[in-house]
Amino acid sequence: MKFLHYLKRFILFVIKEILSFFIKLFLFLFIIGVIISAVIKSFEEKPTIAIKNKAYILINLADSYNERLLKSNLFEDNSISFYTLLESVENASYDDRVEGIILKLDSDSLSYAQSEELAHEISMARASNKKVIAYFENVGRRNYYLASFADEIYMPSANSTNVNIYPYFREEFYIKKLADKFGVKFNIIHVGDYKSYQENLAHETMSKESREDTTRILDINYNNFLDVVSLNRKLNRDNLDKIIKDGDLVAASSVDLINNKLIDKYAYWDNIVSMVGGKDKIISIQEYAKNYYQEGTMSDSNNIIYVIPLEGDIVESQTEIFSGEENINVSDTIEKLNIAKENNKIKAVVLRINSPGGSALISDIIAEKIKELASEKPVYVSMSSVAASGGYYISANADKIFLDRNTITGSIGVVSILPDFSKLITDNGVNIEKISEGEYSDLYSADSFTEKKYNKIYNSNLKVYEDFLNVVSKGRKIDKEKLKTIAEGRIWTGDEAVKIGLADEIGGLNETIYGIAEDNDMDEYAVVIAKDKFELGNIYRKYSKFIKMDAKDLIKTKIFKDYLYNKPVTYLPYDVLD
Repeated sequence: MKFLHYLKRFILFVIKEILSFFIKLFLFLFIIGVIISAVIKSFEEKPTIAIKNKAYILINLADSYNERLLKSNLFEDNSISFYTLLESVENASYDDRVEGIILKLDSDSLSYAQSEELAHEISMARASNKKVIAYFENVGRRNYYLASFADEIYMPSANSTNVNIYPYFREEFYIKKLADKFGVKFNIIHVGDYKSYQENLAHETMSKESREDTTRILDINYNNFLDVVSLNRKLNRDNLDKIIKDGDLVAASSVDLINNKLIDKYAYWDNIVSMVGGKDKIISIQEYAKNYYQEGTMSDSNNIIYVIPLEGDIVESQTEIFSGEENINVSDTIEKLNIAKENNKIKAVVLRINSPGGSALISDIIAEKIKELASEKPVYVSMSSVAASGGYYISANADKIFLDRNTITGSIGVVSILPDFSKLITDNGVNIEKISEGEYSDLYSADSFTEKKYNKIYNSNLKVYEDFLNVVSKGRKIDKEKLKTIAEGRIWTGDEAVKIGLADEIGGLNETIYGIAEDNDMDEYAVVIAKDKFELGNIYRKYSKFIKMDAKDLIKTKIFKDYLYNKPVTYLPYDVLD
């Protein structure tokens, strides 16, 4: 029997070593391939796209325009950042060769807040006598909002076109009963009655606070839509509201839109192409940007406004390239803030924040570094779609906060998530034997979660919440008692945030840049966007971590993100606006 036991171990060892060899070989070849690709691209001469007279710039929302463009992603060479999109539209407004702009809006890769900023630039282009044409085949409230800023809106004359414009709709699956059947209980420890993150795991129904907060935000967003569209399309606001609420624009088509004066004419895409003079007269915004937009560098001026895009969850680990997920990790962020502090050419800093939050500790570390930077140089925040919870935590120490009307912010609160698998374990015949010493040494045990344990974690989270309140109170100069009335995990729109003192002005990224320049008497300056480093080590970290992983680590990594497991977090993990 011993022989068989050792033989089994030997075979498993051989299999493991073989697999390990092939994984390492794959990673090695992959890295070599990436290096070769990078070298080829660095020497590759990109042809210049000649722009013809009376050309049209095409903005296709099927493409992505991220706040932070990861330069390490070698397979998205044609992508441009959201800031580059805005700047390119502005440049096109003053380009005599450009006749107009085509908005192809079948998809809606932009959030409401980003659409608001792009709409401002589109309006400026129209004011510069550039014709703006919008075209789509599938219509929702978000892409129609942007289309309403065009001179003319076109759709095919087909009942098969897809139109769904309604006030709002959200659904959240509350899975407590389902989890109970599997013997799993989720302990969600909130500090803040409105901090509703992951309550759907622990409750059967939506809390009164969550329903109240979300409904208010959705109502404000819908009313913003009515205000803008009725003005742009010269429609009676009440009539538009009635048409939408009566469901006339749900499961509808282009016929319904033209009957309600929401589009101008029928046309197919080929008709649009012919209308503007053929394919040769159309240049994509990406091609235009790469050939006619000059990105700022440190050598351009001795007065630099340094824009640091901070997008994604706030985490300790590095951003993993090729993963498609950006994050705000501590090392990269601190490095960029140190560059801003130490470079004498950098006279002002704009943090462009698009984050639902994340690790409470990392949020605090970054917030402290921003406070240190702001004591030496002006630091403004430009909030994008969402800068809530930890995203607001890192904003609070800036000198000024700008945001859009449709930005979601606030959510000042703390939460911890502790799954309890004890019933699942015991129901399947597993007995847990413990050896422990010391009070609360089993606090994070897989065994049952007691009231005593709950109180221990709640009191710990309460201290983290106090830290959060202190940072906001001091940074925003808001009396702490007053702050408590607008905290508790509540979320706010841009207009509300300005009114209650959580932000200063309504305005997008460009308005933030102009604001910091004007406030600090910078008549001449260059805008430089902070860049990400390409580190091959990230590739190995991404794939090698799965070579060895036990069940608990798998649960932490796959079911919960590492920084959301057993730790206090400041997090708003969803887009409130659909």
